[in-house]
Amino acid sequence: MGKLCEPACRQDVVAAAFASTTMRKVVEPAWVGRCARCAASPVPVEAVTTVVSRTFTGYDCWKAPAEGGLCAACAWAYRHPDLRRRMHVVTTRPAMRAVTAADLRRILLRPLEPDTAVVVPLRPGRKHILPHARWGSVAVEDTSLPWTGRDVAAAAAMRRLRALGFGARMLAEPAAPYPVLAQVAPRRWPAVFADWDRLAPYRRIGQWWELVLRATVAASARAAK
Repeated sequence: MGKLCEPACRQDVVAAAFASTTMRKVVEPAWVGRCARCAASPVPVEAVTTVVSRTFTGYDCWKAPAEGGLCAACAWAYRHPDLRRRMHVVTTRPAMRAVTAADLRRILLRPLEPDTAVVVPLRPGRKHILPHARWGSVAVEDTSLPWTGRDVAAAAAMRRLRALGFGARMLAEPAAPYPVLAQVAPRRWPAVFADWDRLAPYRRIGQWWELVLRATVAASARAAK
């Protein structure tokens, strides 16, 4: 699959998402030039100032920020409000679909393929997420997180701990709080300690931590029943 996927995976995630949808706002291009965000050239573009506001600060992910125009796909990525509110999966077919919280839990049970990108607004409506998306990664506010086998294992550790009754605030502690640990059979303590240690490097990665807390909330709900 790797060699067959390479040309498609070089396509920008925004371009793939745009190509898959019919929900496009048709805007007359101002001129033909180079896109400030994706650097596609020569393409019809419209002025950046007609797409993003003066308070916009997300230029750090743009490939040619000195340019004055945005192509149709990039302009759409900033204009379509649903992209800031809902979670989506994009593939190189191209295809894009909105996903639910249950879908997200299932998706993160395994590493992401290099032809797939996931977009998760942690604070819906506040920021543009799709422009940060990368293949094989989960895009959240201001960054894109690679989702590998190591991430899957760490998320599974959090899921097991939440199912045992350890809450979100407890999981942020460097050691398992004894009041909950005391309710776990002592023979299971070594596994609890191993899972707690597995999460140690991720406690410092705020967006990763928030993403996985969201993706493992079902385990916490089961424990509360």
